[in-house]
Amino acid sequence: MKCFEAESFFSLYLDGALNGSQMRTVSEHMKTCAHCSGQYQSLSRTQSLVAGLGRRPAPPDLALRLKVAISQERSTSWTRRMQGLGVRMENAMNAFMLPASAGLVTAVVMFGLLIGFFAGPTRLPANRDVPTSLYMPPRLTAAPFVGGVSGSSPVVIEAYVDSSGRLQDYRIISGEDTAEVRKQLDRSLIFTVFEPAMSFGQPASGKVVISFSNVDVKG
Repeated sequence: MKCFEAESFFSLYLDGALNGSQMRTVSEHMKTCAHCSGQYQSLSRTQSLVAGLGRRPAPPDLALRLKVAISQERSTSWTRRMQGLGVRMENAMNAFMLPASAGLVTAVVMFGLLIGFFAGPTRLPANRDVPTSLYMPPRLTAAPFVGGVSGSSPVVIEAYVDSSGRLQDYRIISGEDTAEVRKQLDRSLIFTVFEPAMSFGQPASGKVVISFSNVDVKG
């Protein structure tokens, strides 16, 4: 028997939890190994000192502490449920507002085109810019994702895109937020291409919501 094997049996040897063959093997090893014998004697003295301390009585306010801890845990669980409900409501509103905003923008653009068609062209002085008051959010133009995101539910993120169309940062607004999920998101977003937001006819920074389905990535 080697030293590390004998040392792993010391606690069981003290408690008498080994069978006869194992007890004999450990005992014979300690007779020939001064190091293991010293380690065993030290462990035996420590156990004797701990046993001599006796059983410490429970504090008188233990029941009150348990009640307070249980109450705090219930309050925390309720807060977490409310936060989860808030996230789901925000996700539902985002899912509704994006199509509604797109429909409104389309209606405004079509109305402007029709007014321009019936009103006829207007001559403008040379070198005069024609700004527009419409704000167009960033758009996803290319998404050669390497895979989905593993998890029990889809992951929805809010991405921050600068005026050059580059992804600057993102936050998870729905779904699991773990290190593995963020690793897969980072790997997927490397290849994502955006068209920047447009404000008054000029590129601007903005936000866009993207949903990833729960497809496991095998590697």
